[in-house]
Amino acid sequence: MYDTGESGRMNGPPPDDQPPDGPPDPDVSDPGSTPDADRFRSDDDGGASIDRVGASPGVTATGDAVDDPLGDLLPRPGVDSRWWYWIAAIPLYVVVGGALGLLFAVVALAGFGLGLDGGLIGFGLLFVLVVALGLAGLVLTILFPVATYVDARAIATSDASWTPDPLVWGLAALATVVLSAFTLSFVLAIYYLYKRHVAVGTP
Repeated sequence: MYDTGESGRMNGPPPDDQPPDGPPDPDVSDPGSTPDADRFRSDDDGGASIDRVGASPGVTATGDAVDDPLGDLLPRPGVDSRWWYWIAAIPLYVVVGGALGLLFAVVALAGFGLGLDGGLIGFGLLFVLVVALGLAGLVLTILFPVATYVDARAIATSDASWTPDPLVWGLAALATVVLSAFTLSFVLAIYYLYKRHVAVGTP
């Protein structure tokens, strides 16, 4: 007899803010999860990271491994670095050293005709130059083999046509310094710079 409104509420549609009953539709995926997103996730999931694409250090452009026993003990510059400057300093050092040695011999022979004061001044200046040359030689004794190793490794791991063995070239540079007092280092440096010029374009 009395209409309390219960039937209207029972037969009407559900409110809009009421969540639908039942499990979520499996065809609807998470908007933040896509195949591309899953493929480029971090390595914690075992996937490959897009940021790590490229050649590894110590590997040539063709995939061959470079004999690199020193690893990360030495810097890893690119092929366009200036480490080859230390190699180019060897011919300059040998030429300057030879010129100073010749000048020292000339002053020593002619010093007797210059008087005591003139001879002492000449010998004093040449002594300073010889000491400076000796210090420069000490620096090059260390840096020439190191620079040869570092630069040869940079060329070998680049896409250059020449793939020098950094260990062989570094040991050769060290041997020429120790055994020949930069005499054979002159030839080695000139040959290395020539090969570098053909492969890289510098110097």
